[in-house]
Amino acid sequence: MMTALVVGGMVLGACSDDDGGVDGGGDAAVEMDGGGDVDGEVVADRDGDGVGDDLDNCPEVANPDQWDTDQDGEGDACELQDGTVEHPFLIPGDPRLPDYRHGRDTSEALSDRFDVYPGSESLDESGPEYVYMTRVDQPVQLDAWIAFPEPDGVDIDLHLLSSVEPLTVIERGHFEAGGLLDPGVYYLVLDTFVSSGEAQSGPYDLTVRLTAWHAGTVTDPIPVEPGQGGGGSDPEAPLTLPIEFTDSRDTTEAVSDEFDIYPGHEGVDESGPEVVYSFTLDEPARLAAAIDFAEPAGVDVDLHLLSSTSPVDLVTRGDTSLYALLEPGTYWLVADTFVDGGVEHSGLYNLWVSIRPRNLPAAVTFNDTVLAAVDFIYARYRLLGYDSAVLTHDILYPGGADDQTIHMSGGAKTMCVAAAMEVMLTAMHIYAEDTGDTTVWDYLPERSWESLASDCVKAHIWVNHDLNTWGTADALAIFGMGETVVFEDLTPGSFINLNRTTGSGHAVVFLSFIDMVGNQSPVYHPDVIGFRYFSSQGGLDVGAGGMDYRYAIFSAYGSPEMPYKRDINVIYSTDPHYLNTGVMWHPDHWTSPLSFKAGGPVTYSVFDPLTFDGVTVDD
Repeated sequence: MMTALVVGGMVLGACSDDDGGVDGGGDAAVEMDGGGDVDGEVVADRDGDGVGDDLDNCPEVANPDQWDTDQDGEGDACELQDGTVEHPFLIPGDPRLPDYRHGRDTSEALSDRFDVYPGSESLDESGPEYVYMTRVDQPVQLDAWIAFPEPDGVDIDLHLLSSVEPLTVIERGHFEAGGLLDPGVYYLVLDTFVSSGEAQSGPYDLTVRLTAWHAGTVTDPIPVEPGQGGGGSDPEAPLTLPIEFTDSRDTTEAVSDEFDIYPGHEGVDESGPEVVYSFTLDEPARLAAAIDFAEPAGVDVDLHLLSSTSPVDLVTRGDTSLYALLEPGTYWLVADTFVDGGVEHSGLYNLWVSIRPRNLPAAVTFNDTVLAAVDFIYARYRLLGYDSAVLTHDILYPGGADDQTIHMSGGAKTMCVAAAMEVMLTAMHIYAEDTGDTTVWDYLPERSWESLASDCVKAHIWVNHDLNTWGTADALAIFGMGETVVFEDLTPGSFINLNRTTGSGHAVVFLSFIDMVGNQSPVYHPDVIGFRYFSSQGGLDVGAGGMDYRYAIFSAYGSPEMPYKRDINVIYSTDPHYLNTGVMWHPDHWTSPLSFKAGGPVTYSVFDPLTFDGVTVDD
């Protein structure tokens, strides 16, 4: 975050932090030569930012990114920025940068130039305002918003402008404003609303997000890349894996309508508009992609994965999800509109894509493969219903002696402890498939995954206090396949058995730590209030429950809103009887075949559906 030199209420310049960020802009993807030797002579670098004074556009203040938003030859870090039209706050126009964050108080603003805006002449905006400016060199989607709710008595409105002279408004909003911008200069004015002659001035916290805009066509596809929205990356540049990508679009607004029929599915009319994404791999990978299981009424958008667009070479397709093993190359993911009886079922969709490498580096834990298993199950077997049953599908067990299959029960509906077991078995399949090491099936007999006898791993996964197993982590430790780890040290792909203050519990796969608004982090930090997980939960019916995600919130933090369904009243405790946490080891580190010895008479675990309650607060 930028620190500003303020004299008399005026920002005279920005002093960047260690990572070179300017006013929340973060690192810039710009490399500059400078400093060092030139023809044997040392070039002066007074500010020590790695850019020699002869090239530095702000030689007195460190600015390794060299941002010059208004392109006047003087770097942003040296610009006078007081929030007036003449000296606006400068927002770097590179969509590759993190969100721009800025907080001010309009009661301290120096500008009071704008009172009425075209199209909103009845609204009195004659209070003081702050002015921002950005310059973009490529089409971008700009979204700006302030923290809501505002403090009592404060009313700051946002105005996105393409010109201040004449005053030309793109969009106005009470708490947010945005638009699709062509290359050029734009202004954002945060103005104070006046009610009954009284200016509702006060503090605000502003966030501005720039997302590179692509047409979503074959010739200008949206890059699949880490994060949201398909920013400025080149679709032909190989991805660094793993990546997770999300995007929200509306095929009603799509500009592409090139694909109507896909090979092998000639009877399916996909002649509606489509959105085209693209990515390139330089290593074998696993791809999982999905859109919302329950689409909006009247909307039917299907997914198609192509390895060629001319001619069309279809890898696989799915109504709402797909899964594929991919070799190096360039691929296109097409979200296409289904047409039924001449009616286009276009509309909104939310896309999720996960791409993970198949050639995983050596590791002690099995976490990366567990996460690949979660992707596979989510893409193939999500939301098929929750019930006191086992597995969403039959799972082959090549080390078994009988039919070598662990059978599902309940017609693809399943419960939480079974979900943990299904993830483990799926991870073992992925490992054997990617490495060719089939000895993973020799460690335990098939019976150990099918029987609730006390000498079987399933009995311990199902939780049995008489066997001193309080969750999946204990089961893995007892059978030499893992260890317990304290909650704060968990990494994505670990296992948790949680308990609630209501007396119920749940078995889950840990995905990330979360804060009060659901922001995710792979590492623990002081603002953590819970975690995001994957398991089977929810209602009995298809679409209402089954394999899915949740946000678990510790009981001390109530029930704050989250981006998706919540699991509240979760007990935080260092006692593993209440919060049982741990990891599965990589098969190379399993202790020895059949290492578990019962050491006594065989007893049988019993699953208690009243104890393991998969119905959470938002179901």
